[in-house]
Amino acid sequence: MTTSCSSFRECLSALARWLQARRRTLIVIALVIAFFWALGYFTPRVAPPGTCLIYG
Repeated sequence: MTTSCSSFRECLSALARWLQARRRTLIVIALVIAFFWALGYFTPRVAPPGTCLIYG
């Protein structure tokens, strides 16, 4: 996306349009991140810190 904004307000509205156009994709990415965070958070700590808790 190569657009030049002449004012801050114009840049802000362009950003809002970009976010609105990709809203569903961003929600899916956030849900995937939240799922793996919760999976790692509730996994018992049987491996040393720094190792992968899912496959470890």
